[in-house]
Amino acid sequence: MKTITALFAATMFMAAAASAAKAQVGGEDSAASAAGGSEMTDSQAGGAADTLADVASGPIAFGVFLSNGTKQSGTTNWTSSYNATYKRYEIAITGQNYYYLSYSTLATPAGDNRFCRTDSVGGKLLIYCYDQTGAVQPTRVGFTTFKAP
Repeated sequence: MKTITALFAATMFMAAAASAAKAQVGGEDSAASAAGGSEMTDSQAGGAADTLADVASGPIAFGVFLSNGTKQSGTTNWTSSYNATYKRYEIAITGQNYYYLSYSTLATPAGDNRFCRTDSVGGKLLIYCYDQTGAVQPTRVGFTTFKAP
């Protein structure tokens, strides 16, 4: 288990470093890649990460939800729903005011040929999923999130 945790921590560190490097070079514009709608998410508003997650304390929430947003399994401290207006999953984590730069979250499509990205708005974790053409698609998702110190 320690090996898996260390491997996951190293992977998250590398992903955070790559993301930071991309941001410094003028990487992807989150506003351009956001799903339609008029509600601005936190990544569209901008911001900067000052620290990396301390994975030694373990994830604050994890689980799996179905394509309709219904929670399938996981820790008891989160709820999920599908927002059809913005075509995204919204996860509320009890006792957390989720802001995408203060957390490290891995979202993985479960059994579907999709890719997902994370964001935040109103203290909730947002997950958007797409097919290979870039079209927004519902999917089953597994996620794990850690909070930065």
